[in-house]
Amino acid sequence: MRKEYLFLFFSFLFLSCNDYTPKPKGYARIDRNKIEMKEFRYLDFSFLYPNDAKLEELENGVKNEFWFNLSYPSYNAVVYCTYMSITPAQLSNALEDSYQLAYSHALKAEEIEQTVFTDSVRNKTGIIYEIKGMVAVPVQFYVTDSKSHFLRGSLYFNELVRPDSVAPIVSFLRSDIQEIMQSLEWNNLK
Repeated sequence: MRKEYLFLFFSFLFLSCNDYTPKPKGYARIDRNKIEMKEFRYLDFSFLYPNDAKLEELENGVKNEFWFNLSYPSYNAVVYCTYMSITPAQLSNALEDSYQLAYSHALKAEEIEQTVFTDSVRNKTGIIYEIKGMVAVPVQFYVTDSKSHFLRGSLYFNELVRPDSVAPIVSFLRSDIQEIMQSLEWNNLK
């Protein structure tokens, strides 16, 4: 009987000395090298975007709209963008659509934070919506001159991701979106 207790004691002592505690899953650190900016020009506007993104113009067949994507292959992400030539009467519908698109994620979102953007020198206003939590679209935005131009965009990842694992990427791409909004210039040729 003593041998059994001795065996149990040493077995317990041996097993308790080894750390078999499961470790939380870690994520690789993501750094972004300094990026160069390049210019995109369209009939009605121009802006700067990072050279690690690929700009793809899309066919849409919708009058007064121009669709394009900014793809980030290294992050498996895309910013889907729509430019609309509007009238002041159409502005409220465009603003309402942007609001509805952002807040359609409210059920799953932990928080939706709005950052107002204003540039009175270049006649631009807009909002960046940061949608936090397990949502498909962590960032949406729009920028307009309130008279004839409206640009809207949404950031998507091409795979199911966890918010904590892509937080650095969302931060990089949010900065890119801010740069687009700041560098955006309307071409008032009409």
